[in-house]
Amino acid sequence: MPEHEIAKHTKKIYKAIRDPKHSLKHRIGEVAVEIGIIVFAITLSLFLERWRERQHEREIEKQFLVGLKTDLANDIIQQGEDSTAYTKVLAGWRYFRNAGIQKHPISVDSLLRYQQFLFNSIGLIPNSSRFEALKSSGQLMVIEDTALLNKILDLYQYRMRALLSSTDNFTTIKTNELNHLFFQNMRIQPNGSNNLPDLFQIPQIQNALFSAESIPEILIRYHIVMDESREIIRLIDRQYPDEK
Repeated sequence: MPEHEIAKHTKKIYKAIRDPKHSLKHRIGEVAVEIGIIVFAITLSLFLERWRERQHEREIEKQFLVGLKTDLANDIIQQGEDSTAYTKVLAGWRYFRNAGIQKHPISVDSLLRYQQFLFNSIGLIPNSSRFEALKSSGQLMVIEDTALLNKILDLYQYRMRALLSSTDNFTTIKTNELNHLFFQNMRIQPNGSNNLPDLFQIPQIQNALFSAESIPEILIRYHIVMDESREIIRLIDRQYPDEK
């Protein structure tokens, strides 16, 4: 109720109390009516305001969850590609290490197949800006489904961070140890050829290649993140079936 309306009814109450023309009973009745009008109007105003807030919150929730579904779908595609690449890294590094330890010559086909995985980095770049924006605004509680909210929080604040920690650690070892050893020991000839196949017999490089044994854990974390992302998408689709 606007302030001027409250003031108007308050004046009526004041006049009714002081009006000598009416009995006490009549004046009390008029005061009660005016108070009732004020209380009802304020209650209705508060109800309508809360209703508008809830409608606004539901719209924020819908926009966030529908957008989040797109983010997660794109992440799953990248995660699938990353996990496939890590599988190849594991196979390649094991091949090079075993060949070096056993003094076996490196085949040209294997070198061409796995060489890129010695130097290229693989890491997830999650589409998390939408989640971080809602979190920083303090509006995460607009998500009414508690189970869905808990899964989203678990994904971004635990599962995703654990995955990124694993891949970052692997990339750090590869960059600071393996790549450093390669660049330190590689010799490029005037004709463009190099001694890369021979470097796998160096014990320090064999030790650095052993860090690939952390990849199975990385793959497990990738698939946990993908499975949890799919479950979140399923819950969003259940809540907004028309947005599929």
